[in-house]
Amino acid sequence: MNFPVAKALLLSVCVAVSVACGGCGGGAGAENASPKSAKADAPVADKAADVKKPGEAAVGDKTSCPISKEVFTVTATSPKLEYKGKTYYFCCGGCDTKFKENPEKYLAPAASPGT
Repeated sequence: MNFPVAKALLLSVCVAVSVACGGCGGGAGAENASPKSAKADAPVADKAADVKKPGEAAVGDKTSCPISKEVFTVTATSPKLEYKGKTYYFCCGGCDTKFKENPEKYLAPAASPGT
């Protein structure tokens, strides 16, 4: 393998993970950003069906971070908080801190356009 090419590829993956997490200070591991973690040939509808809503996911499930909206696979080491009897998982430690400050801000349904 050509090492300069491998280094450039690794750098681009790290940048993609940082951008996907909105620069919130952590981000999911590179394994969560890898195209190999998703079914490349699965229809878009199937991919969406595989993602559990925040507060409904467990270790091994795909969910979205309530703060950054990044989709990631929950691991045993994913940051998490209990709130109103549900466990919420986060893409990074920065997001769980924001959630802890004002959970309702991040759990409130988004307003529909034009309302």
